[in-house]
Amino acid sequence: MKRISVVLLVFCTCFALAAWPQATAQHPQHQYKLYDLGTLGGPNSSTTFFATSLTRQGAIGGAQTAAADPFNPNCLGNPLFPGCYVMHAFRWKGGILTDLGALPGNSGNNGSFTAGINDWGLIVGYSENGSVDPNTGYPEAHAVVWNWGQITDLGTFGGAQSAAMAVNDLGQVVGGALNTTDDPFSAGILWGPDVLAWPGTTQVRAFVWQNGVMRDLGTLGGPDAFAYAINFFGQIAGQSYTSYTPNQDTGIPTVDPFLWDRGKMIDLGTLGGTIGYTWWLNDWGQVTGISNLAGDQVSHGFLWDHGTLNDLLPASGGDYSWGLWINDLGDVVGGSTLPGDQLYHASLWRRGQAIDMGTVGQDACAEAWGANDLGQVVGISYPSPCSGEQTGRAFLWQEGGPMVDLNALVENPSNLYLYVGSYVDDSGDIVAQGVLPNADIHAVLLVPDGYCNKECKQRILHSQNAPVSPAHTGAKIPSFGNPASWLRNPPGQRNAMPSQH
Repeated sequence: MKRISVVLLVFCTCFALAAWPQATAQHPQHQYKLYDLGTLGGPNSSTTFFATSLTRQGAIGGAQTAAADPFNPNCLGNPLFPGCYVMHAFRWKGGILTDLGALPGNSGNNGSFTAGINDWGLIVGYSENGSVDPNTGYPEAHAVVWNWGQITDLGTFGGAQSAAMAVNDLGQVVGGALNTTDDPFSAGILWGPDVLAWPGTTQVRAFVWQNGVMRDLGTLGGPDAFAYAINFFGQIAGQSYTSYTPNQDTGIPTVDPFLWDRGKMIDLGTLGGTIGYTWWLNDWGQVTGISNLAGDQVSHGFLWDHGTLNDLLPASGGDYSWGLWINDLGDVVGGSTLPGDQLYHASLWRRGQAIDMGTVGQDACAEAWGANDLGQVVGISYPSPCSGEQTGRAFLWQEGGPMVDLNALVENPSNLYLYVGSYVDDSGDIVAQGVLPNADIHAVLLVPDGYCNKECKQRILHSQNAPVSPAHTGAKIPSFGNPASWLRNPPGQRNAMPSQH
C-alpha cells in the first residue's frame, strides 16, 4: 500500500462500551482542495494502504503506465485494476508526479509499487526484476529503496521474493524476504495476498535493513515471520509462527504478533485463539491488530500496551472487531460488527472506551482506516449490502462528530468521486482514492483550505441523505471486515498459483 508525539497514555485492561460523550465540543470543519495525483500514462493509480503514504516529502503510491505488462496475466494491480498495464511506483510533490521506475531486468519493463516514505524522502516498496520464479511461474520481485532517484535492490535471503513494508527516519527498513527452505505454510503468515508482490514456496523471514545490510529477525519458534511496521525508535511489529505444527481448525501453525525491541523478538500472545496478526504500531511501542478468540471462530481487535494484551471489545454490539491503525496518542481505529454480525460500523478505542462512530448518513456499514493525533479519522462508509466490491464513500470524522462524506468537503469541482480515505497526517492532509465516471481510479490528495462555509455546510447536510454517487459503481477496493472472515478461514492457500486462476 503507511508523527512523533510526547504524550503517553496508560490503558486499562478492559474496554467498556460507551457512546462518545455528549459534552465533547465539535471542532470547526474545514473544506479541502482536491489534487488528482493522476497516472503515468495508463488509466489507474493507487495510494499505499495501511502505511505512511504521506510526509513533508510528498505522497506515494503506484500508477499504471501505457505499456502492456510483459508478465500478463500476472500483473501488479490485478484484480484491483482492470487491464494489464505495467505499474510503476510514484512520488507526488508540489504538483509533480515522478515515476520512480523499477529494477532493470530481462523483461525490459518491470513493475513496482511503494509501501512507505519517511520525512527525509526515503521510499520503500518492491520491484519486479525481470526473472520468473520457476517454482510458481510468477515474476520475481524484491524489496527496494528509492533514495532521490536511485533505486537499491535489498535482495532476499536466497529466495525469489521480498518486500519492504515500512521505513523510519533513521533509514531502517522492515519487511519480509524468502529464503531457500521449502515451506508449505509461508502464505499463512501474511495478512493479505498482496503483501509480497507474488507468492513463493519457501520460508519467509522478517528483516530489518540498514546501511546495505539485511538482518533476519528470526521467529518465535516456527518457520516464518513477517514485519509490517517500524517506529521512530527502531521497534518493529509483525507476526510469527510459534511452531511447525499446523492446527486442526486453521491448517497452519499458531501465529502470534510480535514486537522486536533491542535485539529481542517479544511474543505478544493472542486473545485465546491460534491466529493473531499485527496491523500497526506507534512511536511508544503500542501495537494493534486482530486476534482470534479461543476456538478460532470469533476475532477481536487488540491493543498491546507494554506487556498487556487488551481485548478491543466490539463497539457496536456484535461479536467481531478489528484494529487497523493506532496513532501516537494510543487511539485505535477500525471496525466492529452490529448484532447479527452482518453489518459493521467504524470504531474508535480510546482510554478504555469503545466508541461507535457509526456511518455516513443512513449507510449500513463503515470502517476506519487511519487517524492522526488531532482526533481526525478517515475511512470508508458503505450502503447495503456491505462489500469490498460495492459502492462506498470516503469519510472524515473528528472530535464531536458526526461522520462526514469527504466529497461534501471538496471546494473545487472534480469528476472524481472519493470512495475511501486511507491516511490523514497531523496537518490534516488526507490521502484518498477516487473514481472517475468511466470507472478509472486515481489516487488523491486533499489539503485543508479554510473553514467550511455556508455552501460547504449545505453540501454536508445534503450528503447525509444522498445515496452514493452512481459514478462509483464497479470500483473495487480491499475490505477487512464483513466480518473478518479471512481470519476464520484457513489462510494457508490464499495465494493461488498461475495454473489455478
